[in-house]
This record gives sequence, structure tokens and C-alpha cells, in this order.
Amino acid sequence: MPLLLSSILPTRVVRAAAAGLTGLGLVVAPLGAVAHADQPAGTTVTLFNVNDFHGRIASSAKPLACTLTTQRAAAGPNAVFLSAGDNIGASEFASYIQDDNPTIDYLNALGLKASALGNHEYDKGQKDLAERVEPRADFTYLAANIFHADGTRAATPYTVVDAGGVKVAVVGADTQETPALTSPAGTAGLEFRDPVASVNDAITELDAKKTAGEVDYDVVVVEYHEGSSSSSAAGTRPQGADLFNRIVDSTSAEADVIFNGHTHQSYSFMAPVPGQAGETRPIMQTGSYGANLGQVTLTVDAQGDWDAVADGTRLVAVPKEVPAGAACLTDPVYQAAATISDDAKVVGDREAAKPVGSITADVTTAFAPGAGTGYDANGTWRSTGARGDDRASTSALSNALADSMVWATNQDSYSGSKATIGVMNPGGVRAELLYGRSGAETADGVVTFGEANNVVPFVNNLSTVDLTGAQFTKVLEQQWQRDAQGNTPTRPYLALGLSKNVQYSFDASRPEGQRITSVTIDGKPLDPKATYTVVAASFLTAGGDNFRAFTEGANMTDTGLVDRDAWMGYLAANPALAPDFSQRGAGVSVVDPAAKGTGAEPLTVHVTKLESRSLGAPRIDTVTVTAGGQTFSAPYVQGADGTWAADVKVSLPGGTPAGAVPITVTATPDTGTSIPATITIDHAVPMWFRDVTPQTRFAKEIQWMVDTGISTGYPDGTFRPVQPVTRDAMAAYLYRMADSPTVTPPRAQPFTDVTPQTEHYDAIIWAYQQGITRGWPDGTFRPTLPIERNAMASFVYRYAGSPKVAAPTTAPFSDVPVGSPFATEIAWAKQEGITNGFPDGSYHPTAPMNRDATAAFLHRMQVDKAITFRSEQG
Repeated sequence: MPLLLSSILPTRVVRAAAAGLTGLGLVVAPLGAVAHADQPAGTTVTLFNVNDFHGRIASSAKPLACTLTTQRAAAGPNAVFLSAGDNIGASEFASYIQDDNPTIDYLNALGLKASALGNHEYDKGQKDLAERVEPRADFTYLAANIFHADGTRAATPYTVVDAGGVKVAVVGADTQETPALTSPAGTAGLEFRDPVASVNDAITELDAKKTAGEVDYDVVVVEYHEGSSSSSAAGTRPQGADLFNRIVDSTSAEADVIFNGHTHQSYSFMAPVPGQAGETRPIMQTGSYGANLGQVTLTVDAQGDWDAVADGTRLVAVPKEVPAGAACLTDPVYQAAATISDDAKVVGDREAAKPVGSITADVTTAFAPGAGTGYDANGTWRSTGARGDDRASTSALSNALADSMVWATNQDSYSGSKATIGVMNPGGVRAELLYGRSGAETADGVVTFGEANNVVPFVNNLSTVDLTGAQFTKVLEQQWQRDAQGNTPTRPYLALGLSKNVQYSFDASRPEGQRITSVTIDGKPLDPKATYTVVAASFLTAGGDNFRAFTEGANMTDTGLVDRDAWMGYLAANPALAPDFSQRGAGVSVVDPAAKGTGAEPLTVHVTKLESRSLGAPRIDTVTVTAGGQTFSAPYVQGADGTWAADVKVSLPGGTPAGAVPITVTATPDTGTSIPATITIDHAVPMWFRDVTPQTRFAKEIQWMVDTGISTGYPDGTFRPVQPVTRDAMAAYLYRMADSPTVTPPRAQPFTDVTPQTEHYDAIIWAYQQGITRGWPDGTFRPTLPIERNAMASFVYRYAGSPKVAAPTTAPFSDVPVGSPFATEIAWAKQEGITNGFPDGSYHPTAPMNRDATAAFLHRMQVDKAITFRSEQG
């Protein structure tokens, strides 16, 4: 169904504007100096419009032609067909293989009268535009904002066309982003000025010419090859950045109708006329590829006011096929256009049908969430849309194209520098590779010449350039877009396709230019000073799409290879190519940097962009972060804003210093995504043990040992609470409790099994010198032997200076009789509250002393009882 404006459109006074001669000496139809008579009340004029047709000569040309001729016949004699640009370029194979000539002829046949220049009209450079495209076109290409370096106009700014008995002044403007969206060489010497200011200047010129009687017209139409980055329902203004808002709100009040293009969005609404209270005018964009036909009908009343007619101002949906028995089939204009389409298709089909490879499943661009897009019952990303083109997300197809470039430069047939890294700009991917059989294919999964070509239709040469690691990081930073003037473009973020040997992490919350937090190439950290050979389309290496960091590299070389040929060669060399849903980059950030990073107070690592939005990609259920030899996982869920993310609680090993901490991010189901990343902490992680939780026996006492430096645990971050304490470790604990005093080396070693190389040597010697330990009768210390509980009591008793205490007259514990070894020391420990033994009244004197119990002993002694070191020798 066509989209209709839902309310009656208010009238407004028609603004004077003029048309005429161009700054290039190109003239419109001569009008003379006689003023045009006022139109009789009730006169109507209908403006039909398309934008971004992109050479769809085979798929949508006939349905569009049928819709146009049918609607034009219904509109009456006062009608005209216009365009907002990108009529050619990024075209279907049938048009591409014939240099888009069939598309130009088709638009001529339909009677297109004027079109804004689009960025794709410059795909083959300004020379081709001036010497082939414009001479072949029967319509006038317009752009009031393109100038030569000397300030003269480089394009026709406006023209006047006849819409039956109504004269229509048409002003055009191209996107200011054109130099970044085409090969810079193709627009060298041209200046693309602010489109709104340039249109307003052009309308002022027209007004002056009309006042002087040089030209005349009835209404003014502006064709901007620019627009909103989002669609909206009929009658609703879409969201837009500054440029779109200025188009709507600041374009001269003299403009009666404003058509948009470039962003491939659909909207039709009425906007207030600046400076004229209560007056409105239509703003419209038709989508792309001939999916809709724009229609604006204006009528004039007795006072000369032109009103937009509600039911004649709309987006008319174009069907997929021409209906059987449609009235257009007998229309000679339709028949001429259809013949051009059919002839172009015959030529294209002949070449396009040749197979060049095969795939095992759909290999596509990214499909943004929205109507008809989402996960199916099997958790697979699906869409009812014809094409994804979510340029803010990487895709299986753009990554495969990057791989094909590296592959091409590493073939024996290529004698130049072998590239390490491949880069693909998302705007260069213009079609999907779908598994299902279509057209002349003989089986599912066959990839034909035409299909492969439609993916990369621009036929860019591939160039290699040597970039330092720092320069390549800058390329990745420039995914957050800025144009040459520092402005944010219509698409503020472009996700590059990258060869599979590249992984990186980013933190989008950080300042611009500091968002890339880590990069690895072939599994190794990027060296900022090392040189890497990168291959990309010449469009990109020349600084296209605002990736100007490429131009800072060295040894820029045209390989002589073409992106399309590299792609087809790669497909032939990799039959049964499967989609790769792994992500090259992921958002990784710490959302609570003040957290200690311990088991009790872990860091929260926020992970985004792990999901692929290419068709067939699985839904990510779980994200795993590996840090410090341990793995931590969290569910990957969709937030209220629609963004998928996981908040993973990560505990780092105790003692991890402040600074960069390496981690690895993986996903489940396994898509092959493995992102070595870096998180940065601004404080050292306090000592703690990952095998000690708040529920662990004597957890408080163990943490006290950590906090005071008495125990550092094991290198793997564990404390091992139920393991026995060795005798050397016991000596070390007491030595640290005594503040690690300076030890004077003995003249002779007191123990035969202790040397200066023995672990905890100073502590053992100190304990011997202070009388805390005497070793065994055979002269050994036996450092790695577990200390028994009775010996433990003896150690701490002597540490306390062997205080005078009466020998027990009764057994302190059921298994420690009077007169048994260390009975006095054990009785002292019980008397001081250092040990309470076991619930059954026993002490287990010869059992090994566990590490958790040792923590309790030492904590009670030093903290609870304030027993400090006193030398037996003092």
C-alpha cells in the first residue's frame, strides 16, 4: 500500500525563485525576458521523484516504470519526473557491465528532466561524468555546492523544466561527503561546499533573475543528495543530525518542496517553513533502488497560494513485479523503458550466469535490528529484508572481502609486496551472497559472476601501503568518523571489514582518538613502531570514507589488481566457502574502575559487539573473560536500549599491579571469536586468594595475613587453606610478623639441609638465631616437611619469648597428657586463647598444621592477644 500523509496540508504562499543559466555556460531552455503569466486558480502540478536508483536496470526498472507511467497518467498533463541523485554507480551487473549506459537510456526514456548529482555519479571521476555521462543524459545534472578551486562553479546549480503548463525551478546539491565517498583522485580540484548555504545562495540568484525578468517559474524544488540517517512513518519527521535539521529548518523559505537522497531512508512529512508562521512544505525521501516513487501534488488558489494536496503527496510503493494486465503495458513510454531493461538484462545475464564459486550458507552484510529482523526460534539471526547494509556493524561478507585482498597479494602470480592485513570499507559492499538457487543457477550455493560482481561493483584497484602499528591503530580509530573539516558525517561510525588475523578491543566511552585499547596481528600484540603492509581498495588508501590515516603511510603502490577479480579468484580458490561469524573487534571496558578486583569485590568488565548480524549467525548466550589464568562468564543479554552486552565479574590475582592487564574474550556458542584485549586498572589489586571466599573457614584471619603481608600465597593466586604449612613457611610467617628484621649471615650454616639458596633462608636463620627453632637432633631443619601442631605451639611460644608459665598439672587436652612433648607450650597456647583444640576436647598434636588454622593461630596471637615478638636471647 502507498504511504499517505495523514492530515490535510495547509496552504502557503508560493515563493519566488528563478532558474536559468549555469556558471558553466550550460543553458536551460530559453525563456526570454517575458514574465510568465499567473496560473489560473485550481491549476495543479505533480512532481514525481526517485533517489538512489543505483542502476537497478534488471530488478526494479520495469515495476518503477509501470508505477511512474500509471501515476503520471492519473496526475494529468502538469507533471514532471525528477531525481535526487545516485542514478548510477553501485549498480546491478546488467548495468555495470555496460558502464551504466542502459540506466541512463532508461531514465531518458522515462522523461527524467533533472537530477541532483550524487556521490556515485563521480565513481569514475569528473572527466567521465563530463564527457560521457552528462552528454548521454537527456536530463540536467545539478549541484549548486560544487566549485573549482578558483571559486567558479563546477556543476550546473539549477534549471527550469516544464511540467506541462507549469514551470518548475529545480536546484540541486550533492553531499559534502563526496570526496570521502569516491576515489579522491576522481574529485581532485573540486570543492564541495555546505549544501544548505549553497542552495540558499542559488535560490537568491534565481530570485534576482526572476525579478529582472530573465527567467520565470511557478514553484521551486530542491533536490538534496543528503538526508536523515533514519526512516519514519508517513507524516512523521525522522530523527536527524545537524545537517538534516538544517536542510529541513534552514533551507530558503522560497523552496516549495524538498526532496532528499543519499541515506537510502524512507520518509514523507510536512515541515514548517522558516520565518512563515503556520506555513509548511513537503520533505521526502523514497528509500532506494526504486522501492518507492515519490509524489508531491501542488495546487494554486485565486490568491496565487500553492497548497500541497494531501492525497497527492505520498510515497507510492513500487511492486516487485509488473502486475498482469496492468494499464502500463500499452503505454509507449513504459514499453520503451521496458525494452531497454530487457535488452540490458539479456546482455548482463549472458555474462552473469557463469559460475565462479560456491558457498555453504548465506554470506551477507550486517542486518540492523528492526522490522522483520531478529532471532528465530533456533536462535539464528534472520531478516525479511532484501539487504542488510548496517555499516556500523562488521559482517561475514566484508571480512571475507578483506581476506580476499590479502589472498590476492600472496599469490605467486603477484610480484609486489605481500600484504599482511586486509581492510574493506563497508560502503563498498553492495549486495548479498545468498545460498538459495536463483536465476540461471543450477543448484543451491552456486555463486555466479553476476552475484559476485554485485557484491563489489565499483571495480576499484587494490593498493598496498606500509603503515606503522601506530598508523594502523589510527585507521581503526577513524571508524568513529570525522570529515576533513572535523564534522561528524551522516554515518558517524563505519565498521571496517578486516582480515581474520586482526583482532582488537575498544572502549567507545574513552576520548576520541584513544578508543582502541589493544590490537593483535597473527596473535601477537601490535608493535606501534613496526611496519605492516596493508591492502585495501584504492578508494580507501587514498583516504576515502574519511580514513585519512592511510595517506600517512609509505610505499603506496597500485597493485594492478582489481577488487572484483581478487574476490572472484578467492571464491574460486575456496569452494564451499562458509560464512565466518567471528568478530574482529569487541567493546571491552571496566565499568567500576574503583572496585578492588578481588574475589569479594571483583571488577565488572562490560563486553559488547560480540554478536554478528550477518544472516545465519547464532545468538551469543555467554561471554567468557580469561584473566590471570582463570575464566569468568556472564550471560550476553539485550538491554532496554536494544544493545547486547555482558557484564562479567572478573577477579584478578592478588598483587596485580596498576596498569594494563591482558585478558581474552570469547563467546558461546563458539563462532571463532577470540579477542585478546587489555583492561586498565589505576590501582594494584590487593592481595587475596581465589580459593578463599567469605564462607571459607578462618577467611577473616587469612585475609589478615594477606593484608599484613604475612602470606603471599602461591603464584597461581591460591592460598590452599586446608593444605599443611611447611616448616620453612612457618618460619617465614613469624619472621614477617616480626617486621622482617635484618639477618646477619652465620659463619657456619646451622642446618645441613639449609643453604643460602633455600627458599625462606633468611627467615629460617632468623628463627634459629632467635631460638624459635632448634631443628632436629640430626642437624637438619627439614624445611618442606609439614609442621605438626605441637611444633607449631612450640614455635609461637618461643616467638613470644618463652614466657614463664607453670607446667600443666592436668592434661590441657585429652590427647596431650602431662609431661608429653610440648605439653607446656600447648597449655600456654590454650591459656592465651591462641588455640581451643577440637570440639571433642582433643588437640591432635602430631597432625599437620593446616594453613587456615595457622592463620587463626597467628591472628589470635597478634591481634586478639597483642602478643608480639620477644627474643629468647634478650
